[in-house]
Amino acid sequence: MELLQVKELTYAVPDKQLYEKSSFTLRSGEHMGIVGKNGAGKSTLLKLLLGTILPDGGVISWNPSATLGYLDQYANMDERLTIHEFLSSAYQELYNTEKEMLKLYDKYGETGDEQLLTRAATYQENLEINGFYGVENDISKAITGLGISNGDADQQLLSLNRGDKIKVILAKLLLEKPAVLILDEPTNYLDQEHVEWLTEYMKAFENAFIIVSHDTEFLSNIATCICDIDFGEIKKYHSDYAGFLKQKAHFTEAYQSQFDAQQRKIKETEAFIQKNIAGIKTKMAQGRRKHLERMDKMKEPEKTIPANFTFKTAPQSSPNALAIDELSVGYESTLISAFNLQVKKGEKIVITGADGLGKTTLIKTLLEEIPALSGQSRFSPQVLTGYHSQEIEWEDQEWTPIETLANKYTKLTYEDVRRELAKCGINRDLASKNLYMLSGGEQSKVKLCDLTMQPSNFLILDEPTNHLDVDSRKALQTALKTFKGSILLVSNDEEFYGPIADKVFALENQRLIQE
Repeated sequence: MELLQVKELTYAVPDKQLYEKSSFTLRSGEHMGIVGKNGAGKSTLLKLLLGTILPDGGVISWNPSATLGYLDQYANMDERLTIHEFLSSAYQELYNTEKEMLKLYDKYGETGDEQLLTRAATYQENLEINGFYGVENDISKAITGLGISNGDADQQLLSLNRGDKIKVILAKLLLEKPAVLILDEPTNYLDQEHVEWLTEYMKAFENAFIIVSHDTEFLSNIATCICDIDFGEIKKYHSDYAGFLKQKAHFTEAYQSQFDAQQRKIKETEAFIQKNIAGIKTKMAQGRRKHLERMDKMKEPEKTIPANFTFKTAPQSSPNALAIDELSVGYESTLISAFNLQVKKGEKIVITGADGLGKTTLIKTLLEEIPALSGQSRFSPQVLTGYHSQEIEWEDQEWTPIETLANKYTKLTYEDVRRELAKCGINRDLASKNLYMLSGGEQSKVKLCDLTMQPSNFLILDEPTNHLDVDSRKALQTALKTFKGSILLVSNDEEFYGPIADKVFALENQRLIQE
C-alpha cells in the first residue's frame, strides 16, 4: 500500500533550485534513507513532507490512514512530567480503556449486572490484543536502550539536558509505532552502544520510516531504499545503501556523459545558426533555432567545492601539553569524578560516551569557562588552543560567512577570507549568503574554517562531525590525522575517530575508563 505520493515536487530557496519536478513514493514497510551533500535540501524535504513549508509546485499526498511520527527537537513538552509519565502518554488510549474497564468492574461489584461484566471483558480483550500488559516492559527497554539518564524514569523532563530530551522524544515515537516514522539525524546524540541498539530496533521496525542521516554505517544497516538529492532532483533507488552507491556512480557517469554530449550539440547548432541565419540556408537555420528552443536542456551537474581542511600548527617545544590532577567536574553535583590524565605533545585523545554525562562540561572546565569542583588542570605555557563547540552559535546570524570571518581577522581582505572559505568547501555563493540561510553542515564548515585560520597546537573538538556530509567528514578526518599538535576529540563516531586516536577513553558511571 502506498503511504506517500510525491509528484512533480518543485522547490527553490534564494539563488538555488533544490529540486524540480521530482517524484517518488513510500510504501508500507519501506525503510527509506535520505542522503545528499550539505545544503542539498534534506531537512527541507522533511519540512515539505510534514507540511511545515509549502512547495513551489507539485503535490504531496499522504494516505489518510497513515499516522506520522516526527522527531522534532523543539517539540513542546510539559516539563513537569517525569520521563515515565511522558513515555506512558504514548499509550494514553490504552490507559483510558483500562480506566473504563476498572469502572465497569467496580459497578459490577456493586450491582451484579452481568452486562457490565461482559463489557468489561471486551475492554480487557482489547487491552490484551494491543499488548497493554507489556507496556511497562516496553517503556523500560526504550529507556535503557537509548541510554536516557542512566535509566532513572522518575526524573522530571525539566532536569534533562537537550540531548536527553531528544532521546525521550525519540523513545516516545518508537513506542507509538506510527505508520511512518520521520527522523532527522537520530544518531547525533547517541553513543556507539545506543546507536547499535537503535540500529537493531529500526531493522526490526515493522512500519515505514524516512530517515535523514550522514551516518553511512547506520544507513547501511537499516535502509531498504534510498532517496538521493542531487542534480536538482530527488531520485529513489530501490536498494540498500551499498547498492545505491554503485548505482549512483553509474548514473553520475552516464549523466555527465549525456550532458557533455548535449552541450557539444548545442554549441554546434548555435554555430550553424550564427553562420547561416542570413544566408541561403536561412530556413534551415531558423528550423534549428526552433529545435534548440524546444530542446529539454539537461541541468548542469553542480560543481561542489571539496573541503580541504588544513589546521595551522603553532610551534611548541615542551614535551607535555596538558596535565590533569584529581580533576572533578560538574555543576551542583559531580558529573565526572576525580581523575588524572597527561596529554603529551602531538598526542590525540578521544572521549566517548552518551550525551549528558559531562563530556562538554569537561571541555568547558579545561577551558576555564566553568570552575572545577575539585582538583586542577593546566596547559603548558606554549599551548595555543583551538576550540570547536558542539553547538553552532553566531554573534550575528544576519552576517555572511565573509563578514563573520573578516570582522574577526581584520588584517585580511574579503578576497583573502573568500579563499579560506573556498578551501573548506564554502563556494562564492554560499560565502555571500546570510548565515541563517545556510544548512547545518554548511555552517559547521564555516566554524571549521575559522579554526583553520588561527594557529594552534592543541585542538579541542566537541562532536565536530554533527551535520557534516560524508565527503566533509573524510576531509576532516584526514586533516586531524596529519595535524602535528595535540587533540582532545569528543566523538561517538568510531568510524571517524578510529584512525585518529592514540588513546580512547569512555565516560561511564562518572568515570573515565581507557579502552
